Amino acid sequence: MGANLRHLYTLEIRPSREHAGHYCWAIRERGKLYRRSDKPHPSEAEARAVAEAEIERLLDAPERR
Repeated sequence: MGANLRHLYTLEIRPSREHAGHYCWAIRERGKLYRRSDKPHPSEAEARAVAEAEIERLLDAPERR
């Protein structure tokens, strides 16, 4: 079931509009914004790592089981 839940989420990484050289992330559930970063990250890789950890946390949440 976890693999099916993973397909509910899509991840977007994009450059920050306010901070040059930084990146933000957004998690979408079935196309609608679900969560986004509250701060810009200094690299695309760091933003992706934080977002992927957040998705893992969401998948482990009791209400998703």
